[in-house]
Amino acid sequence: SLGSLLMIDDPQYLVRVNELCNRYGIDTISTGVTIAWAIECYERGVLTSEDTGGLELRWGDAELVLKLVEMIGRREGFGRLLGEGCRIASLTVGKGSEKYAMHVKGLEVPMHDPRAFKGMGLQYAVSNRGACHLQGLVLRIEQGERMHDLKIYERVDRFEVKGKGRIVAVMQDWHEVVESMIICKFLAIPPAHLAAMYSLVTGRKKRLPELLRAGTRIYTLKRLFNVACGVLRKDDTLPRRFLEEPLSEGGAKGQIVGLEPMLEEYYEYRGWDERGVPRREVLEELGILEVAERLAAL
Repeated sequence: SLGSLLMIDDPQYLVRVNELCNRYGIDTISTGVTIAWAIECYERGVLTSEDTGGLELRWGDAELVLKLVEMIGRREGFGRLLGEGCRIASLTVGKGSEKYAMHVKGLEVPMHDPRAFKGMGLQYAVSNRGACHLQGLVLRIEQGERMHDLKIYERVDRFEVKGKGRIVAVMQDWHEVVESMIICKFLAIPPAHLAAMYSLVTGRKKRLPELLRAGTRIYTLKRLFNVACGVLRKDDTLPRRFLEEPLSEGGAKGQIVGLEPMLEEYYEYRGWDERGVPRREVLEELGILEVAERLAAL
């Protein structure tokens, strides 16, 4: 997001800007996407130099981005606004800037364009913490990987929407297991092997279906918390750019995200109602009905 998204291809700059973000403890994806929002708003006349403290925001300007990262890290001037992320920044600015803010539930969209990988679009839309590529990594399946342990036997067309609801839910549940074990997802350990490793390390024999059920329970608990905070179907969506504006070039030329069919399938597979709330029978089966009732009473 700090490179190609901002039209900068200087590798020395990329090393510097990533180190700078690490030193300030700010997320590189969110930082790049928020700066891109600001540059687009400036380009379209929504923001002016008066808003930016005299800074001229341009694509491809490495020194500008380094300065903005410093300002974000120190919460100085225009950097204070950018430091809030593109959702709050766009709501603060108004004037139609919200449509240029690429986020889901307040988390900026990573660099896996959902128009090129439709399952990633669904994953972003329904993820409990917003547009996160790590909450399922469905991209791996859409690039041709199969996971027999998870009963994903078929090679998946990245542009297809049918069947993505089940695949996204299964991958999300499995990644909750991996997260809970504090294991790097990029190791790509086969699920059945991980179940065996868990049994050997803990002395508690667990088969893969039991771990997957635990993953489903974890994911559902997070959803229940979000529901208690008012997060419902209206929030399980994507920026309009992905839903309405086709890509103009590249391998995914002409593609948009057909979200609604995938969302319907996803809700049905998970046993959620039309509002996106887990049904009572699902909560009973997972053994978390009491938690749901306590949250509802808050």
